[in-house]
Amino acid sequence: MADGASFMWDKPHRIRSSGIRMDELRYDSCRYIISHDAAMSVRYCGHERKRGAYCSSHAKLCYLPPKLKQALVADSEAT
Repeated sequence: MADGASFMWDKPHRIRSSGIRMDELRYDSCRYIISHDAAMSVRYCGHERKRGAYCSSHAKLCYLPPKLKQALVADSEAT
């Protein structure tokens, strides 16, 4: 960031799961891909989600908080 301030992400909770197949996904299942190999095909997290495509732990990995996102955009426009 421009002012040298540092930030620390909340560490996501470790999710212990072998995942679920696409045909096992429900409306409220997390769509985060946890494995993709020839032997198992694609496996999704499958934990309950409240909003968006991912559970709360995976959302923390994929999305920036709004204020941080605004700061990053402002920094990139200033250069």
